[in-house]
Amino acid sequence: MKIKLTQAQEEALRAFLEGFEDAERLSAREYVVDLYDIPVPVSLDLVFVRGGVAVDGAAELLYDAEQDGWYMGQRLESPDDVRAALEQAGAWKA
Repeated sequence: MKIKLTQAQEEALRAFLEGFEDAERLSAREYVVDLYDIPVPVSLDLVFVRGGVAVDGAAELLYDAEQDGWYMGQRLESPDDVRAALEQAGAWKA
């Protein structure tokens, strides 16, 4: 799926990912990020493309207290859900 972004949103997202502790840059255009501190935690694989980002992977993160760890839950299929997660995490101003 692709999420369209304004130039300002794209710049803000890049800055957010570069400075975010739970984000890792895989290449000049690709990042993986785990957003734990939002109502529904998610893991995202984002690739910057012309006009926005392609979401190569997106899933809810669930916590298992017994195992004391996070694991992937249901896949996110809606661009609106991914956009909302990024906004909730403060990737850009809504």
